[in-house]
Amino acid sequence: MQMFDLNDTVERVKDAASLKTLKTDEEDSIIEFATEPELYGVIPEPIPANKVLPEWYRHLEGRMGEGLNQSTVKRCAPFLDALSMGWIIPLAGEVEFNAQSEEFVNYEWGFDRELVSNHSPDQVGGEEFPLAPFPIIKFHNFWAINVPDGYSVLFTKPLNRVENRFQVFSGVVDCDSYYNYVNFPCVWSAPEFSGVIPAGTPLIQAIPFKRDGIISDAVVKEMDDEEQAEIQKTKTILSGRESAYRNEMWQHKRGSRNLPPE
Repeated sequence: MQMFDLNDTVERVKDAASLKTLKTDEEDSIIEFATEPELYGVIPEPIPANKVLPEWYRHLEGRMGEGLNQSTVKRCAPFLDALSMGWIIPLAGEVEFNAQSEEFVNYEWGFDRELVSNHSPDQVGGEEFPLAPFPIIKFHNFWAINVPDGYSVLFTKPLNRVENRFQVFSGVVDCDSYYNYVNFPCVWSAPEFSGVIPAGTPLIQAIPFKRDGIISDAVVKEMDDEEQAEIQKTKTILSGRESAYRNEMWQHKRGSRNLPPE
C-alpha cells in the first residue's frame, strides 16, 4: 500500500502522458494546479493559505488586555507561519452528511462527480486503530499538482485550523514525477453531525518542499557551557522585550507569506 494511497486514493488524470516536469529558475519556482476543462471555473480553486485565514483568527484581537504578556496567538509568528504556509485545497462541492452511529455516516451530493467514498476500516488496523470504530472515508480532489523537479508536496490537515467533523490523514507525494489526482482519506469523527458541509471548505494544506533540503542526520547530546549560556541569553532577551522573537529572530520564509499586523 503506497503512502497516502489506501488503494484508490489517486486517480489517473486524463491525457497526462505528454506533461513535462516544470523547469523553472530557483527564484521563480512555482506549484501548478490543473483541472479538467469542464471543471475549470466551476469548482473552488486552491488558494494561498494566508488568503483563507479562519474567521475566529481574523476576528481575534492581538492582545487580551493592557500591559506585558497579554499577547494572543494573533501576534505569534510561529503560529501564523504554520497557518499561512502553502496552499489550501477546498471541497469541490457541497456534501450533506447524516451520521447514523459512531460506525457509519451517510452522505449525498448533487454534484455530477463523486465527492466522497468509503474505505474499509481494516486498512488502518480495524479495531486496533486509535479512533475505531469511527468510519474511514475519502474526499475526492479534482486538482492535479505539478511541481519543479526535486520537489515533493506534504498534504496535511489545515494547520492551526479546528475541524471536529473529520480528521484528514497526512501524506507526502513526489508530485514532480507522479502526476495524478491525490485524494484525501480521513476519519469521520462526528457521530452526531447532520448537515451540509459547503463547497470551498478547507480540506487539505499542500506544502511543497525541496527533497534535498530535508535534514536526515541528528546528534543527541548534553549541552555544553556555551550552549547553556546561549539559551540563558535568549531567555533574557525574550523576557525583556515582548516581541523579541517576532521582531529580531523570525526569518522570512518563501512558503509563509506574512506576519500579523502590530
